[in-house]
Parts: sequence; C-alpha cells; structure tokens
Amino acid sequence: MFNQNIHHRLFFKKIAPYYDIFVDIFTIGLYAKFLKKAVTILAPQKGEKILDLCSGTGRATSWIAQAVGEKGEVIGMDVAKQMVEIAKNRYGGLENLFFLQKDVTHPWGYQNHFDGIFTSFALHELPEAERWGVLEQSYLALKEKGRMVIADFDPEISGRGKTLLLIFFKLFERENLNFFSIDQKEMLKKVGFKGIKIFPVLSGIFQITLAHRNAD
Repeated sequence: MFNQNIHHRLFFKKIAPYYDIFVDIFTIGLYAKFLKKAVTILAPQKGEKILDLCSGTGRATSWIAQAVGEKGEVIGMDVAKQMVEIAKNRYGGLENLFFLQKDVTHPWGYQNHFDGIFTSFALHELPEAERWGVLEQSYLALKEKGRMVIADFDPEISGRGKTLLLIFFKLFERENLNFFSIDQKEMLKKVGFKGIKIFPVLSGIFQITLAHRNAD
C-alpha cells in the first residue's frame, strides 16, 4: 500500500499542470461532459456545504462552488500537493471555496457537516483496504438528509466494455485491477447508505452513483 501511494503521488506531481488538458484530449472531451453530468446529479443548492473528495485541479469543485453561491461552502480535499496548489491558483478567487491537502484515507474530522459529497475517478485509485473506510467517513460526514455522488468506472461491467477497461487498467493502472472485484452498491448499503441509484454512461463503461444517508 505504501509503494502504491508513493507511485500515485509521483505520477500526479508530474502530470498536475497538464492533467485537465491530457484527460480532455485523451477522452475527446467526454471527461468534462461526464463531470458536468455528475455535478448535475449531485444538484448542489444555494447555501449548501459540499465536500469534493480527491478534488484534483479543482475544475468540478469550482462548478459546485458557483452553484452553492456566496452563502454556501465548498471544500476540495486532495493528497497531492501540486494538485492543491494548481487548484488554489486557478480558483482561489472564489471566497466560498477552500482547498485542503489531506490524505482522505486518514480521519477528516467532519461529522454531520456536509449536505453533499462529490468524488470523481477516485474510488478506483484508493488502496483496496482503504475504500471501505473512506465510504464510512463519507457517510458520517454527511448530514441526515445528505447525499453522495461517485463518478467512476463501472466495477461490474461485463462484455466488450470490460475487455476494453481491463486492457486500459493493465497498461496504466495495473495496481488497481482489484477495483473490478468489488460490489460498489453492496458496499454502500453495508456502510449505511440508502436510496442508491446508478446511472450508466457511455455504454456502461462509466457510471455515476447517487447514494443518500437517509431514504427520506
């Protein structure tokens, strides 16, 4: 786990200044559209408090901050110092937006605090042993009527799509192949989440998951 964390930190240190450009080119602009769809499903409202886990360069975080308005509050949390610095430089002018450098697998110190939690392409990157704990912390950090949105690959994809994803992971993310052995919906249920809805995207290669702390 230690070597995996070091590997990812070095990778994101190198790619941080070009991350958004790289993924936009690599996905032919689909990445930004996917993020916008996920933010739409999160549906941030004026005055809400939202946490963006593994917020990267802060692009989606900034959209959420604009949606909650000046009376709202958005926190972006990421372990990569370079990503946090870029996010602060780009979006530091938004007074309701704050970026923290923090390892999300460690205690956050928030309970019953956020109306919503957003995370994109982060769950599959977390060490296998830490995913459960991050979801538990997310559940506890939400208010009673709070919700969480997870935008990521579909860990239960089958057929040709799975073949394509496995090729991609073996080339670029071999250490995260264990992601395809998890039942994400069942994990969320066991943590305590309710009212779980899954929205397949791009023939099911990606998915957006909406989970509520309370069913009401």
